[in-house]
Amino acid sequence: MSIRKILFKLCDELFERKDENTKEIFPKKSALLFQKNDLSTYIWYLYQIHINENTQTNNELGFIVPSKLIELPTFKDGLSTINIMFRKQINYFENKNLFEQFSRHIFENIFDNAMLEFNIRASSFKLLICLLTNSNEIDFIRMLNICHRHKKSIEHPLYLSDTELYTVWYLPTKPLVIFLSNVSRIKRALDRRTTSQTYADYYEEIIPNIYINKDLIMGSMKMINKRKIILNKHEDLIISSDQTIYYYPIELLHYAPLNQSDLILISKFPSILVRLVQLHHIEQLRKLFAKNIQCYNLSKSNEVSFKDCLTEYMHIVSLNRLNYDFSISHEQPSVDILFQATTRRSVNEHFDLENLEILGDCFLKLAISMSLYYQYPLANAGELTKEKTKEISNENLYRLAVENKLKNYLYNDKIIFQGYDSNWLSPGYINKINNNKNKYTHQKAKRKAFADMIEAFIGAFLLSSNYITTIRFMHWLGLNVIPVDQNDHILSIPPIIPTQLDNEIRRIFHDEEFEEIEYKLNYVFQNKAYLISAYTHPSKSQNSILNSYERLEFLGDALLDFLVIRHTFLNYDRNLTPGRVTDIRQDLSNNNRLAYILVSANLHTKIRLNSNELLNRIKSYINNENLFPKNQSNNNRLNQNIYQRTDSTTPKILADVFEALIAAIFFDSNNSLEIVWKVIEPFLGTLFDRSIIDPNLNPIRSFIDKGGKILAEFVNETGAVCLVQMPDGTLYEGYGESKKRAKYDACQQAMNYKI
Repeated sequence: MSIRKILFKLCDELFERKDENTKEIFPKKSALLFQKNDLSTYIWYLYQIHINENTQTNNELGFIVPSKLIELPTFKDGLSTINIMFRKQINYFENKNLFEQFSRHIFENIFDNAMLEFNIRASSFKLLICLLTNSNEIDFIRMLNICHRHKKSIEHPLYLSDTELYTVWYLPTKPLVIFLSNVSRIKRALDRRTTSQTYADYYEEIIPNIYINKDLIMGSMKMINKRKIILNKHEDLIISSDQTIYYYPIELLHYAPLNQSDLILISKFPSILVRLVQLHHIEQLRKLFAKNIQCYNLSKSNEVSFKDCLTEYMHIVSLNRLNYDFSISHEQPSVDILFQATTRRSVNEHFDLENLEILGDCFLKLAISMSLYYQYPLANAGELTKEKTKEISNENLYRLAVENKLKNYLYNDKIIFQGYDSNWLSPGYINKINNNKNKYTHQKAKRKAFADMIEAFIGAFLLSSNYITTIRFMHWLGLNVIPVDQNDHILSIPPIIPTQLDNEIRRIFHDEEFEEIEYKLNYVFQNKAYLISAYTHPSKSQNSILNSYERLEFLGDALLDFLVIRHTFLNYDRNLTPGRVTDIRQDLSNNNRLAYILVSANLHTKIRLNSNELLNRIKSYINNENLFPKNQSNNNRLNQNIYQRTDSTTPKILADVFEALIAAIFFDSNNSLEIVWKVIEPFLGTLFDRSIIDPNLNPIRSFIDKGGKILAEFVNETGAVCLVQMPDGTLYEGYGESKKRAKYDACQQAMNYKI
């Protein structure tokens, strides 16, 4: 472990031990805009919000901020297209009081910020809203008139208008009402509410110190539902389901804080401001990446749609050569995909980072495995795996998120604008209630969430750029993905054997008839040593010129995982859930499935080993007529539906050879993923389709989901044993070389029986 990692761990665990499930409180980016700005400066910056919806344009909304924003892309907000345009510098102090009064009027009287207190100097969200004229100037007169509406009385029934909004001020909820000008029945305050009481008498009785003018017409009113503020959705005024017409004397009515059209317009503010701040921070993130990776110039962002990027981008992950050719590239991640990479499912957007994380996770393992293979030519598979595990661990990825100052970009909490559970910090405000004081400015997540975000960033780069740019991003993070020597030069691939032994390789190839394997693979190896090594068990390599397949298998496992995930996303339902993708991934790349493929394709016949015990296990496996019925063609074997996803008797060597073959083809073809996929896809294709339609789910997880119980796990002289019980009381015993495999076997038996 490096000194840097050791110091980080010591400081991190100074007071308590922590793991990936440790929860951390961290700032909300949606509550941060110019937090540290000094408000002593008089220069502020005026921006206009250009809204285009259904061919109609509105330019009346605006805001001022104490510093200039990063240039923001056009973005979608519900059905609207939003463009934020800088207009000019202004002198903030000339109209400071009106700016603050208007913002307070809107956020306190319209959006009911009961638990917040206006304090622009102390607020972490320094922005004040305003309205603009047709000439793009601040509309101070209109803003002042709106502020003066607060609790303003109606002077005469003639002033009632069906374009206005009113409140019934004496009711505790102060409901919003609209005036119905076309009501046929008109009532006056002197009309009788009951046989013994007029409307005027009734209201004067229930409301203290009120005088009702009995000669005036009452307002005929209908209730209006309170507007719900939701991201990506704007609605017009909705008349309450209560169809009752209420008659109120004008003395009981006040003008609402806004009229109907202004309420519809200004209700767009919260959602737009959230998106504005999110985009500001994502653009900062794009600049950070471009500055540090230094392999592309930052391009202007396209329109941001806030939608799932997998459908749009997945075809870009082409099967090119995976090497270390660090040429300049102009491909780079977009705002959309970076925002998705920072967004967890709990935020309740139309997308989340989970599938990006799955893609990033498999490429991370591949890039690390390949780099370690180059760097440590003498290390065995166990040593390489140990180093890889450290690099890809959630603990290490969390450390990289902290050290690269990426942690606070994560979005973990759903934004709630209204009600008791509201957690959105309105601009210019601070929390005034000590209870639950962090919910407006901070959020909480497990450490694993930050590791997931790092993997999602890798997936985002992979989708929107290329392999090399992604590797350079990972290298900047601090991951060991570029194999270099002491002089910082890229290392060459370690030779599989010394050149002077080529004649011996040709002899083995000829004597052991390895051309049969090439024929079945439909691929001719340029360097036969790769093919022979892929079939050489460690028991054979001890007295051989060749290394065993272990190092190749180490890399082949990562190659297969990446190719399976890429193919799954590219060719099947884009709405596959992350859990379903994981099931398919495990189903197609588990050892028992790969062993079955190797034998079904008759690719197992040239395995080189010096172990009678292992040889007998292989023979026992391939002679299992339940798996491999006699007189059945290879194609039929690959097409059949086998529920025996695992079997404790399956020799692991068979899967190891299959994965080693993948790495052998990869290196022999000059690191061509395209050629690797072209060779192995015929053996996987039909199983892909079957796994997508009816995946053999992880039997342990399926068993637990069905209500099964693990009763006992132990090891005796013959190996590991696991006893499980289904909800109906049926017992099953599983056996294996380890407790894990025994549990797998027992759960698989139980699930096969249920099937």
